Amino acid sequence: MAYQTLYLKYRSQKFGDLVGQDAIAQTLTNAVEQGRVAHAYMFSGVRGTGKTSTARILAKAINCLNRQGAEPCGVCANCVEIASGAAVDLIEIDAASNRGIDEIRDLRERVKYLPAVLKVKIYIIDEAHMLTTEAFNALLKTLEEPPAHVVFVLATTEPHKIPVTVASRCQRFDFRRIEAGAIAAHLASIVENEQVKVDPQSLALLARLARGSMRDGITLLDQLISQGGEELTVQKTHELLGLADPDTLVRLLAYATEGDAAQTLTELQRFYDAGGDVRQLVRGLLGAIREAALLSVGYRDAESLGGAASAGLERIGRAAGRNALLGLWKGLMEMEPELRKGADARLLLEVTLLSNMTQPVHAVVPVAAPTAEAVGGERLIEPAMDAQPAVLGADPRWDALKQKLPKPVGSLLMEARLAAVTDGLVRIEFRYPAHAELSNGPKNRETLLAAVREVFGPEARVELVAEEKKPATAALAPARAAASIMDDPLVKEAMNRFDATNLRVTPRGRG
Repeated sequence: MAYQTLYLKYRSQKFGDLVGQDAIAQTLTNAVEQGRVAHAYMFSGVRGTGKTSTARILAKAINCLNRQGAEPCGVCANCVEIASGAAVDLIEIDAASNRGIDEIRDLRERVKYLPAVLKVKIYIIDEAHMLTTEAFNALLKTLEEPPAHVVFVLATTEPHKIPVTVASRCQRFDFRRIEAGAIAAHLASIVENEQVKVDPQSLALLARLARGSMRDGITLLDQLISQGGEELTVQKTHELLGLADPDTLVRLLAYATEGDAAQTLTELQRFYDAGGDVRQLVRGLLGAIREAALLSVGYRDAESLGGAASAGLERIGRAAGRNALLGLWKGLMEMEPELRKGADARLLLEVTLLSNMTQPVHAVVPVAAPTAEAVGGERLIEPAMDAQPAVLGADPRWDALKQKLPKPVGSLLMEARLAAVTDGLVRIEFRYPAHAELSNGPKNRETLLAAVREVFGPEARVELVAEEKKPATAALAPARAAASIMDDPLVKEAMNRFDATNLRVTPRGRG
């Protein structure tokens, strides 16, 4: 016998089986019991929340020969035919591939005929929002004056695309995302029936990854059981799905928000070497950033990582601040379109993390440093050298160059500067050596050179180097140091955030 996937095997067969849609199940139950079933329904909601399953249960409840209350018996000839997909009077139409006016005209011709076997003919139009305008217009007349022996169910993930004229002729039910706890509990019952050992942490992880879709959760469980045998731990689940474990997420986010480029790249390399999936890592980072931001304001939700991971994220959130976290989150979200275009996921993630990295403010002690007692425990702070790279003579060609580059390459120039343009040689200096190394890769360099020649001339050459760091001046006068501090944008932001006031402290004996 052919293997039956867990999703099909454990598909809901009656209203009582529906998970997370209690209000909808109760309303439809009442309609069946009272004989008040409408001629047209619209089921809307994200994928995997039970729209099509509910439509089939409704079809069985209407046509069951031995119905008890509102629930179908599941064993009569009509119930068996509907459950097996063999019922000729249950017509499922995939609107994504049958979306034209010809298909709907054919439907209108068939609607007038009485059911061959069942008491009521059921039409389920899946992804109904994909129908063309002409098809909707052709369907509208049938929905306005439907035959008594027909019930329509329009299922859609994008209800806003259904014309109001059509939606107004249907009873609408919005299927909500299923809570992670409900998904985990249902997965636990499946595991028990299948006699497979899966620890509760793995089930909770799968429930979070399902993002409200029961079907996605069951599919992931099926995949894990097929790959991992009959005993699954949370560590093995992370390995099989190519996920970053919580500790990795916390370390990586900590390095990124601290501005530690070297450790960030090292952590990424370790993840790649272990065979991790970059897209899964991005999703994990987005979740970690969200949790860190929520924890920073004292809010904890049911989907938190918990334990030491949540404690680490709370420290990161409070240290980095919401602005830094939101900036990094935005950068990761902007990766998605580039990934769909086939961009190098690893390169894109490295560039995104480095480009959105928090720039730290380094503390330095002047030569004649006052004692802690003399300055009340405070030390002077000098901003990092060249925090904002200068652009050579505000050359308008620099901005033109960056605009001509695709985003994965152009983002490398965010922390770079146009150092010189001499005898056709365009010298670009990068603040981070890692950016210079990535830009000098064969593909990126070729892309960059083509753009340089388009902006600076067909004979232009390009030199890509990391800028030389200038040593901090140890003998910086205290007054000058204080002035430079106040000009630093990070210090200004910190003072604004905490409503701080600048005070000058003079060590004893210096008048």
